[in-house]
Amino acid sequence: MLKLIFKNLWARRRRNGWLLAELILVSIVTWIILDPVIVVTHDRSIPLGYDADRLCLISLSKLQPQAPGYNEEAEDSTVIMNTYFNLVNLVRNYPEVESATPVIGFCYPNSRGNSNTQLGVEGDSVEISIMSMYFLPHTQFFETYGFRPGIGMTPEQLSEYNYTKNDIVFTENTAEHFFKTKDVSGRRCWSRRGTDTTYVSIIGVVGTFRAYSEWRPVSLQFCPMISIDMEDIDDNARILLRIKEGVSMERFLHDFKPWMVKELRGGNLFARSVLSYEDLIVEAEADGATFIYRRNLAMAAFFLINLCLGVIGTFWLQTRTRREEVGVMRSFGGTPGYILRMLMGEGAVLTFVAVLVGCLLYLQYALKEGLANGENWRASTEEYWVTDFTQHFLVVSFIVFFIMLVVVVVGIYIPARRISRIPPTEALRDE
Repeated sequence: MLKLIFKNLWARRRRNGWLLAELILVSIVTWIILDPVIVVTHDRSIPLGYDADRLCLISLSKLQPQAPGYNEEAEDSTVIMNTYFNLVNLVRNYPEVESATPVIGFCYPNSRGNSNTQLGVEGDSVEISIMSMYFLPHTQFFETYGFRPGIGMTPEQLSEYNYTKNDIVFTENTAEHFFKTKDVSGRRCWSRRGTDTTYVSIIGVVGTFRAYSEWRPVSLQFCPMISIDMEDIDDNARILLRIKEGVSMERFLHDFKPWMVKELRGGNLFARSVLSYEDLIVEAEADGATFIYRRNLAMAAFFLINLCLGVIGTFWLQTRTRREEVGVMRSFGGTPGYILRMLMGEGAVLTFVAVLVGCLLYLQYALKEGLANGENWRASTEEYWVTDFTQHFLVVSFIVFFIMLVVVVVGIYIPARRISRIPPTEALRDE
């Protein structure tokens, strides 16, 4: 049959040439449309790396001097800190709360803020960019977030460790990136501030996680806050809580919000709002890449549907014009199944050649400009198929080929099935 397929394609080479050109163009356009959507979809499917299902984040605010109930004496820094920790303890003692921790600053998991610095491995002169997040020791920070334990201390032990200002905690991917091993407890890095070089000790490691829900994992360190800037309390004071296992998030928020408004206040601090972490992620994405992703997804669907309909229509018409040829084959004993397989085989061969040529043409552009990189604006420490050029190109090319093949087969199958079952005398008489 394969020999007959190639013979038929060559016999209709002028008409098939136009079909081939159309399929090549469609395959290139499909590549351009699908590549960024596939990469972002892959990145969003990577596990977060911490348990966000039972997390809520409370945002605090301060009364302004002109507000009713404002207490000038409560503006003392010691009073503010005591009030803040009292509010954290109130949340911890809420019946359905498992743990709670203060979150200070603008950079925490899935916030839209970021803080970056440069670190070098002791004994090496090369500096590596790394993201920094800050935490308060002895506040259940690591276990409340639900970070996976790394080699060495447990999250609970890392929370309770007596840190100095030159101690840090790495993530597993960061440890691998810096030291090529996950066991880095006691290892040191250095940072340069002006002409001074400061050495920091790695106290422990937590599991790899994604700083932002639409990013792949990047290099990240946790730095203890030995002293607290009061401006952070004014602008970025929050309380993270984890509800107990088995508690419905919807029911918890329904009961917790009225209690929070009434009870969660002290001095000039008060609870402004509370969000589940899942809603926080959705809200953060809405301000960032989600809109662009949804727009690209909608555009991809729109263009692909139109391209597919155009290809299906073309092959539908081409197949219907071959009634006489099918009638001759039937008169010589060709079965409907044989004819159907032959016509679909011709389409499959055309599709294979077109996608091969189209992908090779796109490869010339990709070698110069690169493939889609997703939403990361910092290099990921983890290796995925989307970060390997060869694997990335082959996987997306296969997806393009599969889509094109399905479209062509659909465009051929329905009319081919009909004409293959027409009696030969009727097919020849119609012509």
